[in-house]
Amino acid sequence: MKQVAVDPRDGGTRWVPDGNVHEAIGTTTVVARRHVPAFLRPGRPREDKDFVRLPNSFWYDHATALQDSSGATRIERA
Repeated sequence: MKQVAVDPRDGGTRWVPDGNVHEAIGTTTVVARRHVPAFLRPGRPREDKDFVRLPNSFWYDHATALQDSSGATRIERA
């Protein structure tokens, strides 16, 4: 998405799809799996997580389908 001016008189803007961004839609294979156990540390506990790695070399959280440490990329599980 990109932000464009709607009414230049009052500075109003609107979000519209960005035609320069291409989505890769297709199927792929999981090339690796990783389990990260829960870790209880003061002030910042961490839950159990299961990750899968795809051929693009990125790790994705199996529970949320979001790219690890990003959230910018999402996969759909079948």
